[in-house]
Amino acid sequence: MARLSLPATKGNLLRIKAEHLLASEAVTFLEEKRDLLLGELLRLQGQAATFRRRVEQTLNAAYGHLVESLLSLGREAVGRAALGVRGEDRVALKDRGFLGMPMPVVEFQPGNQRPHISFGGTVSALDECQAAVREALAPIAELAEVEAILWRLAEELKRTVRRTNALNYMIIPTYQETIHYLEGALEEREREGLFHLKRVKARKGKGQWSVVSG
Repeated sequence: MARLSLPATKGNLLRIKAEHLLASEAVTFLEEKRDLLLGELLRLQGQAATFRRRVEQTLNAAYGHLVESLLSLGREAVGRAALGVRGEDRVALKDRGFLGMPMPVVEFQPGNQRPHISFGGTVSALDECQAAVREALAPIAELAEVEAILWRLAEELKRTVRRTNALNYMIIPTYQETIHYLEGALEEREREGLFHLKRVKARKGKGQWSVVSG
């Protein structure tokens, strides 16, 4: 494992130990964040599946009514009736925070519930088609919100996993190897200093003994 190229000083050792501690704390935080993101992803995937089924069911029903209307009235008559439909439903977009990230909130605001198609010259299937489409709008908004959040959570989960892996398999081992090297170099230097000090004391001791003997 590679280590940082640093002079073997106590100051560098203290600094690298402090950075190693911060990196270890960051890993703990990122692992907790990863678990929260994963749990939220799994929960929202279930919600998305439920909303998707509701949307498919209501749109399939609307398509069936539309086909019935086309067979009864013809394409031109259905087209003219469609021109009289006014869209009064609205969608409001907001943000909410989750783990420090902005998440979209899609609020469906239904408009006038009265039919906009004239009863003259139409069939009930056309009214049922419009009602089925309107019924699908709310779950479509809910599905859009959940899928947008799922996409953001998935992207954040990828970033969190990459950062966690970088810390666990690159940065922290590099710090550990550097600390091991610095501690070893400082201990070796200290041993050499003690050995040198003993030799100096021994020489002084011999010199004093020679003077006394003389």
